[in-house]
Amino acid sequence: MRYLAGLGNYTQTDDAIGPRLIEHVVTQGIEQGFVALDLAGRTLDLVHYLTAETMAMVIVDCARMGLVPGEFRFFTPDDVATQKLLAGISTHEGDLLPVVALARQLGYPIPPLVVMGIEPVSTEPGLELSPLLAAQLDGYARVAIARLRELPSR
Repeated sequence: MRYLAGLGNYTQTDDAIGPRLIEHVVTQGIEQGFVALDLAGRTLDLVHYLTAETMAMVIVDCARMGLVPGEFRFFTPDDVATQKLLAGISTHEGDLLPVVALARQLGYPIPPLVVMGIEPVSTEPGLELSPLLAAQLDGYARVAIARLRELPSR
């Protein structure tokens, strides 16, 4: 199985880009040949999908990378280091990188996994994406799906 997963927080404007992208994929009927996963606020749940049957995964998330707002980059968890200050792994806050590291330590099979990090305009409290990211949602979805299809299967 291939997965397109969205991470983020629905209450922090552009931090919701991952789950909003998943909503878009499902409502537009472009979920074909993969499963779309909304993991908003549940980053730790990612480990449930790290199984021998998982062929590949693309995770869409807001990422502060110093890019122009709205730009995106693809990277693997091994390519980057987190800048978040966390007290550890918690169900109340999420950071993808420590979750993947924990899964590795526990022996979960890690499939070909790529993150699509999208530079936010804002992560202030708010229930809507910024107009800039909202206008590009369909394009982001199509690029993420294309990348998922390009990933080699394990």
